[in-house]
Amino acid sequence: MKKKIIYFLAAAMYAVTVIASAIMLSASPKLDVVANYALDSFKSLGEEIGGIELNGLAKPLYDVHSPDGTEVFSYGESVKLTIDIESFSAAGADDSRLAITSDNVRGVDTSSVSDRSALGVFESVLRSNRHALEYHQDHDLFELHLGRGNTFRWAKDPRTNTRGMTFVLNPRPFIERRLEPEELEGWVLANVSIMYGPEKGRTVPRLLKNYSFAAQ
Repeated sequence: MKKKIIYFLAAAMYAVTVIASAIMLSASPKLDVVANYALDSFKSLGEEIGGIELNGLAKPLYDVHSPDGTEVFSYGESVKLTIDIESFSAAGADDSRLAITSDNVRGVDTSSVSDRSALGVFESVLRSNRHALEYHQDHDLFELHLGRGNTFRWAKDPRTNTRGMTFVLNPRPFIERRLEPEELEGWVLANVSIMYGPEKGRTVPRLLKNYSFAAQ
């Protein structure tokens, strides 16, 4: 009789565990069509740049380096852009603001991520921050809004789109720190239409640095 009770309790506990796991899985946000395409395109971007680098093992942070190494998009426990100090300093800016941590895209606890590969961690970032992802149909690219006017863009197909990877910065903080945009090598100051956030519907100035992987 005791054995039957033990077996019954064990089976009941197993059933509760299965049900709890199913609830947790169903509560986990699924990637929609746009986010799935963004993930596939991000994988293609990684192939075009020769791989996404792992920075740290205990708490993985992955780095997407620009081809010339002057900019880095990083994601994992935090999400940030790191911009080359030399080029901005040469254009007159104070270099203390050149590491830009996102206040709109949250990092993820990588210890709870089952797939800790570059693509797996980025998928987790997208799941947690779907609100920050935008698809631009006119230019066929994705944009991750990091906050305060700073974004990271990548093409849906970086092999054919000349806007393969673009770093986008709000110029105001840099201009306030004496940056002369026309002196900034490799960057273009342009007016862009905003379709996201509090500035939606406005045309505002942005600093753009684009890299193309499309065959010429």
